[in-house]
Amino acid sequence: MGRRPAYQRSTVVAAVAELFWEQGYELTSIGDLEARTGLDRSSLYHAFGAKHALFEAALRCYLETFQHGLGALRQDDAGLAVIVSFFAGMARAFRADPARNARGCLMVNTVAELGAQDAIVARLGAAYRDSLREAFAAALSHAAARGEVDTGRIHPRANLLAAQMMGLFLTARIDPADAAEVCESVAAEISSWRLG
Repeated sequence: MGRRPAYQRSTVVAAVAELFWEQGYELTSIGDLEARTGLDRSSLYHAFGAKHALFEAALRCYLETFQHGLGALRQDDAGLAVIVSFFAGMARAFRADPARNARGCLMVNTVAELGAQDAIVARLGAAYRDSLREAFAAALSHAAARGEVDTGRIHPRANLLAAQMMGLFLTARIDPADAAEVCESVAAEISSWRLG
């Protein structure tokens, strides 16, 4: 019977996700991964395979966590106010921890760095985008069912909000305070969609 590893896989994946988020894929070396995880090269390769396999595990973990964070938009009682609150919450987050938020979003950063040349990244980036669109569409559909917004504009607006959100993470890499102001402008614009 083989020995059980002396580390938690989820802890290692979370640690390397943070490192890739800080530095990007190309600038992160195996030495950096060893230092961050406390595991040597052979342990990392044995547990995960090559650097890219570890990166993929980190991206999948990040995507799962991110999708969980969209849960409020998918609730049956979600509507326009929940979307407005979502962007207002982003504004607060950008202001609360500007140093951390200047890193942007791991998935958006990765798509910008590797998207066109890496099929796995392109696929995970599409899943990220689609989860945003689906979550916004769900909230807008609930809002439309209550007569808050125009039913015919649900999908174009969901697509717009998904693209806006991805752009906000890039904006935060330049200036988190500016990204916060844009979030507030987006929230005000969404409020203006209310019928009557």
